[in-house]
Amino acid sequence: MAMINTLRKRMGKIVVGFVAFSMFAFILTDLLQSNSALLGGNDQTVAEIAGSKISYQEFQAELDQLTYTFAINNNGRNPSTQELQSIREQAWNSLILNNAYSKQYEALGLSVTNEEVVDMVQGNNIDPQIIQFFSDPNTGEFSRESVIQFLQSLSSAPPAQRASWLSFETRLRPNRLVKKYENLFEKTNYITSQEAKSFYESSNSNATVDYLYVPFFSVADSVVKVTDAELKSFLSANSKDYQKEESRSLQYVSIPIVPSPQDSAFVLDEIKALKNGLANAQNDSTYAVINSDGNNPFQSISDPTQIPAGLQTIGSVVEAGTITDPVLQGSAYRINKLTSITTGDEFFVKARHILVKVDDTSASAKAEGKKKAQDILNRLRRGEDFAELAAVNSDDKSNANNGGDLGWFGENGNFVQPFKDAVFAHEGTGLLRQPVETSFGYHVIKIDEPKTNRVYKVASITKDLFASDQTMNEIYRQADLLSVESTNAAKLSENAKIAGFDVKTASNLSKNDTRVGVLSEARNIVSWLYRDADVDDVSEVFELDANYVVAAMTSKQEKGTANLSQVKNEVSTKVLNNKKADYIIAKIQEAGTDDFDAIKTSYGTKARTGQADLSLGSSSFPNIGFAPEAVGVAFSLEEGEKTAAFKITNGVIMLSSTAKNTPDVLDDYSSYTTQVQGKRQARKSVIANFPLSFSPVFVSSRIDNTIKEFAEIEDKRYKFF
Repeated sequence: MAMINTLRKRMGKIVVGFVAFSMFAFILTDLLQSNSALLGGNDQTVAEIAGSKISYQEFQAELDQLTYTFAINNNGRNPSTQELQSIREQAWNSLILNNAYSKQYEALGLSVTNEEVVDMVQGNNIDPQIIQFFSDPNTGEFSRESVIQFLQSLSSAPPAQRASWLSFETRLRPNRLVKKYENLFEKTNYITSQEAKSFYESSNSNATVDYLYVPFFSVADSVVKVTDAELKSFLSANSKDYQKEESRSLQYVSIPIVPSPQDSAFVLDEIKALKNGLANAQNDSTYAVINSDGNNPFQSISDPTQIPAGLQTIGSVVEAGTITDPVLQGSAYRINKLTSITTGDEFFVKARHILVKVDDTSASAKAEGKKKAQDILNRLRRGEDFAELAAVNSDDKSNANNGGDLGWFGENGNFVQPFKDAVFAHEGTGLLRQPVETSFGYHVIKIDEPKTNRVYKVASITKDLFASDQTMNEIYRQADLLSVESTNAAKLSENAKIAGFDVKTASNLSKNDTRVGVLSEARNIVSWLYRDADVDDVSEVFELDANYVVAAMTSKQEKGTANLSQVKNEVSTKVLNNKKADYIIAKIQEAGTDDFDAIKTSYGTKARTGQADLSLGSSSFPNIGFAPEAVGVAFSLEEGEKTAAFKITNGVIMLSSTAKNTPDVLDDYSSYTTQVQGKRQARKSVIANFPLSFSPVFVSSRIDNTIKEFAEIEDKRYKFF
C-alpha cells in the first residue's frame, strides 16, 4: 500500500514533466521548421492587388475596424457567422478600393481635401446621404440647420455615437474620389457623327430575302461521329471561349447526427419525471421556466381555441390542475398543465360577419346598402347558411371565403368602435337583430361563442431530443470508418452505397465559398479543398450542420482554359454541329441546283423554305431564331444575288435577296447621338458597399471590371479564412 502511494506521488511529477517536455518539443519543432510563422517563414500574404501585397495583419486591421463599426451601430452586438462573412467581404472590397483605385487617383492627381469633406457635410455640395439623413420624412425637405445642430451636439454625445459619426465621415472621402474618377470618363464619353449615322442606318435599314434552311436536328447524332481527340483539338483552338476561374468539385457523404431510440426514451423518462414535479410544484410558472427547453413556458390565454390540445374537450375546457401526457411534437417532447382559470379585465368574443360596403356617404347609397344588408339578415333568419351567403355577398374579401369568420377578438382589438360596441353589448350567441353601421358600410353579425373574460393560465415544459455522447460516437465511428476505408473518390462512392448512405456532389466551388451543396456554413470543407487536398483525396471527418461529412475531391480547375470534362457537353455539341454542317452542305451540293424548292425536294421534309423581312439592327431571323450571321450576310447582298449554303447557329442556310431598303441621308443626326449616348450610359453597381457605416461607394460596372482586370488581383484569403 505504501508503494502504491509513493508511485501515485511520483507519477504526478512524472506526468507533469512529460507534458511540459512534450509542449517544449512541439514549440521547438515549430520554431525550427522552415515555414514557421514565428520565424517569418509563413507567407502572410492575403492578396496581391495592383502590385501591392496585402498582409494578413492589414486585412485583419480593416476587418477589425468594420466589425467595431458594426458593433457601434448594433448596440454593441457582435456579428453572427453570416454577418461576419459579409463584413469580411466588405473588408476585401475596401482593400480593392484602397489599392487598385488609389493608383489611378495618384496618376490623375485626384484627391479629396479636408475642406471638401466639410463641404459635403454642411457646405454647398452636400453628400446625398447627408441629405437623406437630415430631411423631413413628411416633406422631404433638407434642413442644413439640423446638420449643424447635430454636429454641435456631438461633443456631449455618447462615445459610441461619436465613433459612429467619425466612421461615417471617413467613408465619405472614397465615395467622392470614385465619383470624381467616374466623372472624368463620363465627360469624355463623346459620340461621333459617324457613330450616330451608323446607329440610324442600322435602326432603319430592312431587307427581304428568300431562304432555304436545314436545321442541325435534321441529322441524327449517329450519322456523324466525334472522337475525344477532336474535342480536345476544338477546345485548344477555341480556348479563349472557355476560360474558367479556379474551382474545385467534390462528392460527399453527409451522415446526420440524430438521436437514437435510446436517446428518445431517455428524454421521455426525463419529461415523465418533470410531469410529476409539475403536478406538485409550488409555483408552476417558475418550475416551467427552469425546466423547459422551449419558448413561452408560461402563458395567459384569452382565446380558448389557443389552449393546447389535451386541455380541452369538445365544447369545454378541462379542470384546472390537469396535466397532459407527454406528446412528441417535431423533435421535442411536451407536456402542458392548465394551472388556473381566472377572470381578466378584457372580454373576448368569437364572431363572424358579412360586410356590405357603401361607396359614398349619400343618403341614397346608404339606404341601398342598408336594404341589402337587411335582406341578407332576413335570409339568414329563414335558415340559409351564413358561410355560403358570406362567400357570395361579403365585401370583406379577407375572410369571405372563410365563412366571414373573424375568430376570437377582444374589446381592445383593432375593429372600429361601433362594431365592437354592438358585438360586446350582445348577450349569448346568434344573429344581431339589426345590421350595424360603421365607416366601412353595414355589417351583418353572428356571435358564434358568447363573450367571456376568462383567462387560462397554461404551463408548458418542452424537452428537446438530443444525440447522446454514445450516439454521436457511434455515428462518428461510421463516418470515420468510411473515411479510412475509402482510398479515392470512387471507393468513397462504393463504400457509401454499401453502407446505405447517399452520395451528393458539389461542382465549381470557388476558393471563398461557404456553402457546399445543401450544407451551409461549410467553409472548413472548402478550405480543405484548396489548402490540403488533391484530386481523389478523401477527407477526414468534418462536423457541421448537425452532420458528420466525408468528402472526396473529384476535379480541380485551375484558372485558365476549362478542363474538357467540365465543358464536354458544350464542346461535343459544337463539334457535332460543325460535322453536321459539312454533311448538310454536301447533300445540298449533291442536288446540283441553286433552286431552293428543288433542293428542298431533294433533301427531304426537314428542309424549309420561306421569305423573311429583316432589320439590320436585329440579330433574329424570323422562323429560325438567333442568326446574326444570316442577317449580316443578307444585307451584304445585292437584289437578286444568291449565296451558297453556309453554317449559322442552329443549322445551314441559303439566301436570295429580293429587296433591300436603306434610309435617306439626314442633315442632322443629333437625336440619334442622344440615343447612342443613353445606350452607353453604364449601369451602376456597388463595388465597395459599407452598409455597416451607411456609406456605399458606387461606380460604373465597366470601369470597375476594367480596373480589377488591370489590377491583376490574386486572392489568397482561402489560406486564412
